[in-house]
Amino acid sequence: MPLGKFSLREVRSRPSRALLTFLSIAIGVGAVVAVLLSVSTTREAQRDMLRAMAGKADLEVIADGTKGFDYSLLKVIRQTPGVDLAVPSIRRYAKLVRGKRSATAQVLGIDPKIDQNVRDYEITSGTPLKKLGEILLDASFARSLELKVGDEIRLLGHGGLRQYAVAGLVTARGTTAVSMNNGAYLLLPDAVSAFGTKSKIDQAHLIVNPQSTPSIVLTALQAALPEAITVQTPPTRNQMAEETMFATENGLYMAIAFALLIAIFIIYNTFQMSVGERRKQIGILRAIGATRSQVSRMILREALWISVIAAAVGCLAGVYGAGFLTSATERLMQVELPGVRLTWLPFLIAVGFGVGVSVLGAILPARRASFVQPIEAIRDLDLADNDNVKRITRPLCVGAFAIGISVTVMAVSGWLPLGGDVVGVVFILLAIVLLIPTVLENVSRSLIRGLRPWLGVEAELAQRQLTRHLGRSALTVGVLYIAISSSIGMAGNILDNVANVNDWYKRTVIGDFFVRATNQSLAVGASPSIPDGIAEQLQQVQGIESIDSVRYLSMRSNDHSVMLIVRDFVGQSDTFFDLVEGTEEDAMAGLSAGKVVIGSVLARRLNLNVGMSLPLEGPHGTEQLPIVAITNEYLAGGLTAYMQRDVAERILDVTGVDAYIVQAEDSKLTEVEQRLQVVCQQNSIVLESYADVVRVINRTVNSVIASLWMLLALGCVIAAMGLVNTLTMNILEQTREIGMLRVVAMTRRQVRRMILAEAALLGMLGLVPGAISGVFISYVIGLSGSRVLGHTITFHFRPGLMFGCLLIGIVVVGIASFIPAERAARLKLANALRYE
Repeated sequence: MPLGKFSLREVRSRPSRALLTFLSIAIGVGAVVAVLLSVSTTREAQRDMLRAMAGKADLEVIADGTKGFDYSLLKVIRQTPGVDLAVPSIRRYAKLVRGKRSATAQVLGIDPKIDQNVRDYEITSGTPLKKLGEILLDASFARSLELKVGDEIRLLGHGGLRQYAVAGLVTARGTTAVSMNNGAYLLLPDAVSAFGTKSKIDQAHLIVNPQSTPSIVLTALQAALPEAITVQTPPTRNQMAEETMFATENGLYMAIAFALLIAIFIIYNTFQMSVGERRKQIGILRAIGATRSQVSRMILREALWISVIAAAVGCLAGVYGAGFLTSATERLMQVELPGVRLTWLPFLIAVGFGVGVSVLGAILPARRASFVQPIEAIRDLDLADNDNVKRITRPLCVGAFAIGISVTVMAVSGWLPLGGDVVGVVFILLAIVLLIPTVLENVSRSLIRGLRPWLGVEAELAQRQLTRHLGRSALTVGVLYIAISSSIGMAGNILDNVANVNDWYKRTVIGDFFVRATNQSLAVGASPSIPDGIAEQLQQVQGIESIDSVRYLSMRSNDHSVMLIVRDFVGQSDTFFDLVEGTEEDAMAGLSAGKVVIGSVLARRLNLNVGMSLPLEGPHGTEQLPIVAITNEYLAGGLTAYMQRDVAERILDVTGVDAYIVQAEDSKLTEVEQRLQVVCQQNSIVLESYADVVRVINRTVNSVIASLWMLLALGCVIAAMGLVNTLTMNILEQTREIGMLRVVAMTRRQVRRMILAEAALLGMLGLVPGAISGVFISYVIGLSGSRVLGHTITFHFRPGLMFGCLLIGIVVVGIASFIPAERAARLKLANALRYE
């Protein structure tokens, strides 16, 4: 018996239900695609950037200290058995100036005769480097400064500005991110002079002889070179960048987990209602000869048609969403990323989710319908359905709750990988939803007693209608419950994190003005130094109370990247740190005595506490630096350590300044700013006010928050569609019953009140418990966040947020019920009595 045309007519006859199902699937698929593409694009760009920097090298040799290693060690490296080629280079960040325009670029000092053996780039215009005073520029970087071969450009390096002629333009293969971070090439002697490295180089990339292996050569080099030299395989990712990205990614995954859980319930609920509404038609089909397999295939085919089309639309929407999320990540990482990279995996996962959930939502009711005898299916109501729902959901509820509590406790305790808290919370929410069918009837009856004085007997009719279809009503209540609990939970956690960031920069980013060569890169922990002599010029500016210098250095500690921040710590002693362990007095005294203050993330990662020592690899070997305090920190993902400048100069041979923090007299802020601006313009360096710095921080934070709010909004939209879906289906099913009630003298006003009572019951059953659970979710997420930040984010109970979300939920319920209630009240009696 061919049922395809019958199935198509069924879908066309109920376009509203089909559209709601379609949108639920499309939004769920779009959210999956957006997040997966955004995260994979960012990670792949990082890998490509660092692969392009490491190029074809099998190994790299780098200095553990801050000044590189002596060029004479290159001879030892080249004579090591198994080393086919050793390519030296100097890598620094510097400011390139073209007239009134300037930009920061990564500058490589290279030996052009052998450098392309380890780095993959092509000279597209001009000639290779041949003599001192020449520079190669990345082609896209040159275009941004409107430069061409033969033009002159100045480089802000050690000792001031130096002028170079553009010999050629190059195109690095791999990714457009390299264009922003690897913009210029100098001859090695030129780089030595420009950055004042003397006889030092920063790294050497090695090609291993095919007859040997990288591991054998690595062992041999470790034995031949001093302990202060590190031999390693080229990194495929930057640990600081990973740490900086984690909080964003974890928030994205958590938000999408909630949104998808809502989508699963709505899609399943929709197909349950669809099949339940057609029980009588299915019974007739079975009576006239349709087989069980034909009935099942008919329903599954409908689900497949809708889900495939919706998944395709969702994929297109997801690509657009990925662009937004990638843009937010760009601001957080302070680098330029390539456009969204379209790979098959996110689309396959998303389409698999959409189609899989749709088929799952249809297969269970379809299978049940195919096994019902025709005479039973023709009945208006399956009387055993409610009992079956309770019997199935009770044991599932107990199991889901046990799993959720266990996973959450283990995740918070650190026994599970990061992200385990998401799984635990989802299982707890699922357990509560599975509990709804058991308690729905008694709880709704209790609520009706409170509504009856306002809604009269219509409230009882509404309660009976909801409990007639326990499974459907429970799923709808579950959708509302998950929507509001996840929204309040995620929103509360976002606001707690924002408050933590605000507390951090209000305590630590203190200074009226900041003088720097350029902004330092949080992704790679490097920045150009300020030319010598600037401090003396700043000290001559009248109205300045204090000048504090800062130096940022990328170091190593137990195979972990650490950003060492060296300061003079001039100014008020209570404004340098946002401490989570130790006191300000102890911190300042300890810094003067040669101790360090470390970031909470670094402390967590290396299992360090106050009183222990931080092993920091320096030019004279590994230094054991006592820890005097632990601070909340967001620079470099929290992998930071603070040292006093005189101590760092003595122990680590630190020189140079990346920025000066200027504190001015309150009455002379305007005059000081004008004078500082003159000094900065004369030396081609940057002046920022405290307001400018705060604006940058706020923009970074807001870009991350925006991406999370976007996914929360997706979840709310899905929940709203689910409520409209259920109310509409309930009213359609009651069409004939409403007609009968109207015949026996029920007024239109009473019909409206009955439908509104249904909506009110659904809202109270889902929204109020969900709001309370949302507070719990926010608290749990904050606990698990300590595994990343190294300290617990302070939890804030926000009654305004809870009641605000409740109010929004009530408004959504009211809007969703208004049109169906008005439709029910205006039904024509003749049509209602004939409705099937």
